[in-house]
Amino acid sequence: MRLGSRISQLRGERQLSQGELAHVLSVTRAALSHYENDRRQPDYETLKRIAQFFSVSMEYILEGRD
Repeated sequence: MRLGSRISQLRGERQLSQGELAHVLSVTRAALSHYENDRRQPDYETLKRIAQFFSVSMEYILEGRD
């Protein structure tokens, strides 16, 4: 599973829209869409916010393992 798929899966498990998660992460909905579709990579701070929000490790977000 790729980075974008993991972000999308985590978002779906919390039943959040892209707009809701984008607001929490302080990014645009379009930016989040790019991340989820692997067209762009989030910067380090955004990756950190994603991991913290979903209570998962950075390793999980990046590589799919804890």
